[in-house]
Amino acid sequence: MDNFEVKYDQFNRVDVDYYIELARKERAAYVAQLFRNVFFKKSEKGAKTRVAYNIQQSPAV
Repeated sequence: MDNFEVKYDQFNRVDVDYYIELARKERAAYVAQLFRNVFFKKSEKGAKTRVAYNIQQSPAV
């Protein structure tokens, strides 16, 4: 189990802004990972180069 340390601000209150920013970073990393999994794939030969799938985009209205 990970250790959880409570962060406090200068008024000795729980620093809510810290946890909001932490959640934003974690969500951004999660969305980026989903994007990579959906739109890229690894080469069949095991190289680190990723190949983008062909994606059809609907025209702007």
